[in-house]
Amino acid sequence: MKTFTKTLAATAVALMMAATVYAQPKIEIKGGDTFDWGNVSDVSKPLAGQVEIKNVGDKDLIISQAKPACGCTSEALERSNIKPGESTTLKFTVNVGTSSGQLMKSITISSNAAPDSVKVLFLKANIIRLLQADQFVSFYPLYAGKESTGMAKIKNNSAAPVKLLEFTGNNGLTVGKKAPITVPANTEIEIPVKVVGPAQPGPFYGQVLIKTDHPDQQYKLIEIRAYGENKPAPAPTQQASPAMLPTGGTK
Repeated sequence: MKTFTKTLAATAVALMMAATVYAQPKIEIKGGDTFDWGNVSDVSKPLAGQVEIKNVGDKDLIISQAKPACGCTSEALERSNIKPGESTTLKFTVNVGTSSGQLMKSITISSNAAPDSVKVLFLKANIIRLLQADQFVSFYPLYAGKESTGMAKIKNNSAAPVKLLEFTGNNGLTVGKKAPITVPANTEIEIPVKVVGPAQPGPFYGQVLIKTDHPDQQYKLIEIRAYGENKPAPAPTQQASPAMLPTGGTK
């Protein structure tokens, strides 16, 4: 009987130790690892959202860090120590800036969870600007003293026509069309942006500001940025004179 009792006690201790060894925290982001705002047309303020993070394991979950991938994203974690079965809230904002189209950001969550000690929360949005312009126009090639032209697209996603009232460029940038220009509703146009390569070789940067009559204040002034690599003008090709050309002969 004593032997049986000892065996039973040893088994109980072993089971308790095994339970302790295999107890572990597990992390779950309610709703999945992607937070999607969908189509967004109001970009006058940062995008805001939040997710619930739950400990679905049987040991305390400790979140050591929630780190955004870029400075345009900020986060705030309600609490970092979550007991089994409990949850915490992660709030975040994304500064859209001049972005348009598909936007993808991320927050990396580090914890003592097994096996997901590092988990990535993806933040998505489709930015639809009522008046949308190319963010960049590139000039390649760009040679000192030579004119180069790039095309910039401007799309009016509004339900009414919009007028481009005035173009202002710096660093020698000009627009190859005269204002005002009317952009019909739900229409995209192209405007030529021109520049003469500066005398000094090196990186070139500039911008064109476009004044509009759009009723929404955030579209009263839109920006097109330009860049390129300015190189010395190529040397003119030397052509041979008629006297230097080989002449044929007869045998």
